[in-house]
Amino acid sequence: MAAALRLLSERVFAPVAALCLCLMMAATFFEVVGRYFLNAPITGVEEVKSFLLGFTIFTALSLVTRQQRHIAVRSLAALLRGRVALVQRAFVLAGTVLGLGFIAFLLLDQALTLGEEGTLTNFLDLPVAPAVYVFAALALCAAAMALERLASLIAGGDEKTAAPGPAGPE
Repeated sequence: MAAALRLLSERVFAPVAALCLCLMMAATFFEVVGRYFLNAPITGVEEVKSFLLGFTIFTALSLVTRQQRHIAVRSLAALLRGRVALVQRAFVLAGTVLGLGFIAFLLLDQALTLGEEGTLTNFLDLPVAPAVYVFAALALCAAAMALERLASLIAGGDEKTAAPGPAGPE
């Protein structure tokens, strides 16, 4: 299971997140050129960028969760040692699993509602529900990655889970 999640995150989610980010930059570039230099704005580009932003965020969420690189404040964590530190990490990972699972549930509920109502985007008339279903599935993948980290911590076999490295600004 752990190897499959690692492969999924490294081989699928990373390129998808990078591609979505690149497409957002290209869309912004062409939108600016079209609007300000050619006086011909691109219709619906904001809707496309909104979908791309969601895909970027939720694929990156799975990557960040798998690598335990969330932004964290560890002011008092340096004081924790041994078993107390492991209990604290387990508590944080359990909260992460529950939180991401709840987000996935809310997204699924929203997707069902949007699908029933037949909600479409304003300019391109694209259905919104399919993208939200994908966001829910990606949030569930992130929850599964956190659960895998928690199981590994409980089993005592993952040093990186027990003491994650620096995660940027703290």
